[in-house]
Formats: sequence, structure tokens, C-alpha cells
Amino acid sequence: MQPNTTVTALVVLLYVASSLSGTRTGKPGPQAPSPPSINTTQPTPQTEKNVTADLAGRSAALAKNANVRVGPGENYPIVRVLAKNTPVKLIAQRGSWFQITLPNGGYGWVAASLMNMGESAPSEPNGTRSVVGYYTVNYSGDRSSYNVLKAESGSLTAIAPFSYSVNREGKVTGDHYSDAMKLARDNGLKNLALVHNLSGSSFNKSEVSALLNSPAARATAVKNITKTLAERGYDGVNVDFENVPPGDRAVLTKFMKELADALRPKGLLVTMSVPAKYTDSPKSAWVGAFDYAALGKICDQVMLMTYDEHTSGTSPGPIASAPWVEKVIKYAVAQIPRRKVIMGIAAYGYDWNTQTNKARGVSYSQAMNNAAKYGAKVKWDDQAQVPYYSYKSGGVTRKVYFESADSLKVKLGLVNRYDIGGIAIWRLGQEDDASWRAIRAALMN
Repeated sequence: MQPNTTVTALVVLLYVASSLSGTRTGKPGPQAPSPPSINTTQPTPQTEKNVTADLAGRSAALAKNANVRVGPGENYPIVRVLAKNTPVKLIAQRGSWFQITLPNGGYGWVAASLMNMGESAPSEPNGTRSVVGYYTVNYSGDRSSYNVLKAESGSLTAIAPFSYSVNREGKVTGDHYSDAMKLARDNGLKNLALVHNLSGSSFNKSEVSALLNSPAARATAVKNITKTLAERGYDGVNVDFENVPPGDRAVLTKFMKELADALRPKGLLVTMSVPAKYTDSPKSAWVGAFDYAALGKICDQVMLMTYDEHTSGTSPGPIASAPWVEKVIKYAVAQIPRRKVIMGIAAYGYDWNTQTNKARGVSYSQAMNNAAKYGAKVKWDDQAQVPYYSYKSGGVTRKVYFESADSLKVKLGLVNRYDIGGIAIWRLGQEDDASWRAIRAALMN
């Protein structure tokens, strides 16, 4: 089949499919003339009449779900539907229609009334908060994240499947959860491919350092990430590099700039998870590599990992006490545009052996079931604003701190008080079911 024939056939198929699924919002009248053929694989020449020259390359975001058409008008067939908040680049204008780049390549036309304009595309429309759910499959047949995604898709704006790892040579490998992505897309959510340096049970310091310090490896990683997003249909990336040596601060920032330069012209989101801190501490082993101010200029969103204040190996304590989280938020908004700041939300707890300070992770339901099993009274830490309890097992006193809907409500208050961009939940399937009512009440009214 010839290329032009392929494009025409694809347009017709998508047009029919969108009509059957009820996604078309603009139906041409019975006497509408057939539109001229337009090649969706090439931009409109900038010399064309009625093109606003200064628009080329400007960023925008869709204010709502939008039909993307082959040409500038409702008489043209729909080539695809883009979810609200999708960032795009403007190419040209004809009257009240903009030509845009499509996230996975090619071009289309969208009504100007559906655009949020700006120097950089906002992650969500004004007044809307992001609710990102980290999606995981921890063992064969694990559906805990999927079940929450299915039940609470109306409360989410995006998912970030914990999918891909990258090695020192820039090779990207991992899993693709097509069922989760389809469910998210069908409900108007964005899909962010999470790219990490996890190896086994720890984040690999030597691998990520070798990658960042090699210009060739960085270029390979950027190329492979870009290819993965395009082939799988992601809306963007979430980079989760951890245990990065503090001496790699500059090259980490350089890598994120190189990645953004490759992805943003394609209309793809660039987001990053960063460890929580409330001072810069550039020599700190865990947080020193992360230059909040520089990364805030590069990324569309910065997810603060405001959890693991206490963890296995530390003495028992809150996973994310309210005063500690607030200190991190205060520092972050002084460095990063506040609507790019996304507060990480823990949906779990830790159960400590108080003799060894070793802890095991527990979900909300596991924590509550365990308290019931041992007859432990769940208490409230007034200072940390989190629940906890103690019990004895095998002659050893154990202490459990965890997160609940009540502790979440306190943190949601910080989102609104500091006017930040929203929350990112680690992870879907561990949370108190009542958390979703709290999220809707605080962020979606």
C-alpha cells in the first residue's frame, strides 16, 4: 500500500471508530462539501496565507478533550482525540483553528477555543490539580493497582506505570501494561512511562552514574526513551533516578535538559520524581544531586517524594509527618514554579521490630488487619498528624506507623494552602479506600 493510501485509510478508520464510540462532538451537516485532502504527516508551510508567523513553536495545552481533525474546520474528518491537558506545539493558524504537533508524530488541527496558551504548557488547566497514581505489578497476576485505576479513574488525571529501567549504556528495557494504559486512555487520563535505575531491590548508583557521565550513553538513553514513548503511545515520561551520587548533579541536570529538548517538541510531558529535602545540601549522598531550581525550569512537573521520613533501618516514626512535609513544600515552592510542584503521597506504612529497627512495609488494610489481630489500639500522633500503634509478637515489641484518609486530609490541606500542582500517590492499591473521597472533596470541587 502506498503512503498516501495508508494515511487516507487510517483517517477513514479512525473517523468511523470515533463516530461509533460517541467521541465526535462536531458533526457536519448533510450538505457539507468534501474537504480537500491534507497531508497529516507534514506541517503547513509557514508562507501560507493566514498563518500567524509568531505562533511557530509556541506551546499550549488542551483545555478539554479535543477532536483533532485533518484540516481546519468541523467538515474535516477526525484523525484522533486528545485528552485534556495534553501539551502541544503550535505550527500554524487558519482563522479560529490551530495546526498542532501530535504527541506521537504527525500534525492535526484543533479549534482555538480548546487551547490554553502560554510560554510553557501547563500540566493541567487553571484551577485543576493533578492526581497521579503510580501503577505497579509486583507479581504475576497482581491486579491491585489495576482495580483501583478501574474504580477511581474519575479521581485521577494520570498514571505512571513503574515500567522501564535504563542501564549505563542507555539501553531501555521493561514491561508495558497495555491493559492499564487502555483503561487510563479511555477515561481521559495521561500515561507517563516511569523510567528508573532500580536493579533488584535497590537503585543502582554505579549504573546511573556511568550513564550520566557519558554523553554517548545519555544520547542513546534519550533516543531510546523517545522511541519507547512513540511506539507505545505514552503522553510523557516520569524519570525516577534515585541514589544518584551528589557529584553527578550537573550531568543529571544536563540529561534532563537533553531529554526535554527531545520530547517537548513532540508534545510529550517531561516529569521527574525527586527525593524530599528542605535545604539544598549539594553534598548530601541521597539528595545532593537534585538541583530543584534547575530541574524546575526544565520539567513540566516535579514529583516530590515526600515519604520515607522514617524507613527500614531508622528508628520507628512517621512515614510522612505533616510538619516535615510542609518544610519540604516550603522549600520546593521557593525553587520551583508552584504549579509544577507535585506532592508525593504515601499510601503505606512500616511495621518495625523495635529491637533491630528493621521494618517491613504494610498497606493500609494490612496495618488495620494486624491491629485487629493483636488487639492493638490505633492511636493518633497529634504532632505528626498520622496514625500509629504498638503490639507484641514473639516476645518482641513492634511499632507501626502508617497513612490513612485522615492523615491524607492534612496533607491535602497543604496542597491548597501552598497552591501547588497536585499529588502523586505511591502506590495505587495500598491506600485507605476512604482516601478517594478526601481527594475529591479537597481537589476536585
